[in-house]
Amino acid sequence: MPFAAFALLLTFAAVGAVVRGGAVERRGAALFIAAWVVTLIAQWISGDPAPGLWLPVIDATVLWALAALAWRSPRPWPVYACGFQMLALAGDVARWVEADLDIRLHLSFLAAVSFGAVGVLAAGAWFPPRRRRT
Repeated sequence: MPFAAFALLLTFAAVGAVVRGGAVERRGAALFIAAWVVTLIAQWISGDPAPGLWLPVIDATVLWALAALAWRSPRPWPVYACGFQMLALAGDVARWVEADLDIRLHLSFLAAVSFGAVGVLAAGAWFPPRRRRT
């Protein structure tokens, strides 16, 4: 169920980015879709839902790309997505720090944080900020 819900949210965000969003939203949607596909490939190759070193590498790459988007973006959503992505990276590190961490708890946390990051993209795509009148 979470897999289908995440795919639906990502599709909703990508459609919003194409239909109503600007270049920042389209780049963000492409980033999240690419990261999701690479994560699925890493899970398939390793045969593990939490493929060891690959998840932190993917999450760090997404964080770096979101920071680059937020750097010059007039939109606020990339900053919030960076916050969620930093939490995902912290969750990856927590798995290394606490070796006995329950894998279901770990994956549930990462899924919730991913929903948050894609959710702010969807909000930014479908509800862009209004232009100020001067």
